[in-house]
Amino acid sequence: MNDLYCAKCGGLFFVEYLEASDGTQPRLPISDHSSANSLGEGDTPLVFLEKTGEELGLGSLWAKLEFMAPTGSFKDRGSAILTTMGRDLGVTEFVEDSSGNAGASLAAYAAAAGLKSHVFAPASAARGKLDQIKIFGANLHQIEGPRQAATDAAEEFVKKHGLVYMSHNLSPYFSEGMKAASYEIVDVLEDGIDHVVLPVGNGSLLIGMVRGYQELLEAEIIGKIPKFHGVQAHAVRPLVAALNAEEWTHDDVLPTNASGIAVSKPPRLAEMVDAIRITNGTAVTVSEESLFEWQARLAVSEGIFAEMTSAGAFAGLEKLIDSGVIKRDSNVCVPITGSGLKEPLEK
Repeated sequence: MNDLYCAKCGGLFFVEYLEASDGTQPRLPISDHSSANSLGEGDTPLVFLEKTGEELGLGSLWAKLEFMAPTGSFKDRGSAILTTMGRDLGVTEFVEDSSGNAGASLAAYAAAAGLKSHVFAPASAARGKLDQIKIFGANLHQIEGPRQAATDAAEEFVKKHGLVYMSHNLSPYFSEGMKAASYEIVDVLEDGIDHVVLPVGNGSLLIGMVRGYQELLEAEIIGKIPKFHGVQAHAVRPLVAALNAEEWTHDDVLPTNASGIAVSKPPRLAEMVDAIRITNGTAVTVSEESLFEWQARLAVSEGIFAEMTSAGAFAGLEKLIDSGVIKRDSNVCVPITGSGLKEPLEK
């Protein structure tokens, strides 16, 4: 699992399957689904946000409550598959880097699988996320500086100690676990969604959900794929810049409260761009002020305590409606990817 880059082209791997999808369940790289290292992830609630949808002028607005996962974020879907593959391939100790949620998730799933884990995270990450990593028994390495510094430190640690780098950003297996979210939405709403709006950092949910919808389309379970729209903080916007041919690099990073998507150099950026374009979607940035506004608005009007990163998706949705990209009366789904309980309200 340490061969994360192609020796010929230097690119990252992705998973391809020899058999066609029958649309009953996602194709996965594990042969026996019952043997997966699972903590009960998936099948998260799909909730109708009537008040917010009416205020925005939508036909319907649905929230996929991914923060109801075992460790409080959507990352559990990917961790289940990645740790299963690691365990089955003989990994006993691995290294991961994360802004918080993926580290907490992989630490929990490593504990369940009996694996030793080293998690590198920014020292500035939310205390609740760092506490999760520690309580699950992982070796937590807190790194000063921006999010990229944690990745750099993890890679150096791997080289120095000869350990397996089971990076959720680089592994082809992690995003495969995200496909099930699309299946779950279709199980309830069939072809009823026109747009999916989601926060995007390293892009595993975007890439995985689009692949899930592609499988369902190939199996003729659905007749169309919703348009996917990525939302990023204006402070850290590599996807938006790539889609719009904007001059922006990781050196232009500014601080943001949307820590879960503060990824300046996503290794699968090309795949993220392709996923957006395949669905005829878009990507937008949102302000820091809008993160606070929408976190409070969701809590007061819908009883949902979303982390800042997830609140940003609703800020992006509002912006997309105001600009006419998403037409009023459309049917929209927003995955709420993480719980606000992990983050302090005041820093």
